[in-house]
Amino acid sequence: MKRFSMAKTTRDILPITQPEPSDWSVFQPAAWEQLPDLGLYMDQVITYVEQQCRALYTQEKFLTPAMVNNYVKSGLLSRPNGKKYSRALLAQLIMICTLKQALSQDEMKKLLTTSAGADAKAGSSADSAHQIEEHYLEFCTTQTAIWGLVLTRRTQSSAMQIALEAAASKLLCVEKIEQLTHG
Repeated sequence: MKRFSMAKTTRDILPITQPEPSDWSVFQPAAWEQLPDLGLYMDQVITYVEQQCRALYTQEKFLTPAMVNNYVKSGLLSRPNGKKYSRALLAQLIMICTLKQALSQDEMKKLLTTSAGADAKAGSSADSAHQIEEHYLEFCTTQTAIWGLVLTRRTQSSAMQIALEAAASKLLCVEKIEQLTHG
């Protein structure tokens, strides 16, 4: 696994090395404490999130300013403070870029708002950021465990078996999301 080094200024917020595109086996989201908390502008956010999630995608652009704006308008992503994006918003975008591989925008919204605390909008921004932090920590821990399981099966399963398991997992996920939102 490649290591990332984080600096303290906005000029130096990006990792020194990054994984090759589509080498998803090395994907490891940055720990909460490693996410820049400097109030980044949109172009910096796009660059940072693309570098964090590069291993998950083969196409050049998988996150654009228009996508980010649509996530904000739809309520999937919290609003930035002015034009600056916080650590919590970076965490949300990393989760979105990972989950959009399997879930629709509506499904992600239900999962992330229910899991991260739908009542956060009624509380202070500090409460909301704390809830996003807790959810991001769960995301990172779960992602590491799941990736480990999947990688051990990489050579043991056929493409058909993996496809059928993915279909069943998607159905189970949608069922669980509905339980979260209605139960």
